[in-house]
Amino acid sequence: MTSLQPIKGRLPLCMLLLVIAAGAMVMLKNCSHKTASENDAKSGGDTIDIAIEISPISLSTRADTLGGFYYDLIRHIASSEGLPVKFVPFSQIDDALYRLEQGRYDIVIADLPVTTSMKEKFLFTDPITLDREVLVQLKDSVNGEIKATTQHDLRGDTVWISAGSPFRDRLINLSHEIGDTIYILEDPDYASEQLVMLVALGDIPRAVVNEQIAKSMAKQYPRLDLSVDISFTQFQSWAINKNRSDLRDSLNVWLKRHAPFTDALSRRY
Repeated sequence: MTSLQPIKGRLPLCMLLLVIAAGAMVMLKNCSHKTASENDAKSGGDTIDIAIEISPISLSTRADTLGGFYYDLIRHIASSEGLPVKFVPFSQIDDALYRLEQGRYDIVIADLPVTTSMKEKFLFTDPITLDREVLVQLKDSVNGEIKATTQHDLRGDTVWISAGSPFRDRLINLSHEIGDTIYILEDPDYASEQLVMLVALGDIPRAVVNEQIAKSMAKQYPRLDLSVDISFTQFQSWAINKNRSDLRDSLNVWLKRHAPFTDALSRRY
C-alpha cells in the first residue's frame, strides 16, 4: 500500500495530537485504576490491560476532564465489578491491534466494526453500539458543492484511512461493487479524528471514518460534508485477545448487567 507523503500543515496537527495524548496519559495517572508505564509492558496477575483509542467517542478531554462514552462505560464496569485495570491510550489502531494479537493487551477499545477478517484474529464482545462508515470531504466555500455525491464518484479516486483500519476491507469491496479502483492511502501517523481535521484544513481531500466521530468533529468544522455513506450500519464491539475467551464471556455478562447504565450514558453522548 502506498505510503503518504508529507503534507503541509501536518506539524501543527502533530503537535496538537501530542498535547492531546500527553494530557490523556497525565490525567489517567490520577485515576484510581492502574495506568500505563512508559513501555506499557504487560501487567501480569489479574490486571486487565486495556488499550483505548483517543477519540471523541472513546477517550478525550473536555475542560480538563477525562471522558468519553467507552471510557466512562469500562470505568463503571471495572469499578462495579472490582476489576483492576490498566489503561493505555493510543492513536494508531494498527499498532494497538498488533499488540493485542501479541498478547500485550487484553482488550482494544475503539470504534471497531466486526468484520470477517477481524474475527479471524480476535474475539469480540457482544455489540455495544451501532455505527457506519462515511466519506468526509469539504464543501466548496462559495457554492457548498461537493466533489463526490455518491459512492460511484469515488471511481479512480483516492481515499485516506488510518493505517491498519478495518475500513480498508470495506473500501476494497466497494471497489468491486462499483467496478473500478478506489485508491487507499493508509496514514501511518493519524487516527480518524486527526484525518477529519486534515480534511477540514484542506490538507487532504477526503477520508473514511465512523459516522459518530465525523458528526462530533463536524460541530467544530461546519464545511465538512458527511452525506455519502460507505457502509451499511454495523455492530461496534471491543476486540479481545484470541486466547481470552474467559474475559470475552465475562465482559458480555457485565455489559448485560450494566445495560441500564449504558443506555443512560449513550443519551448523554
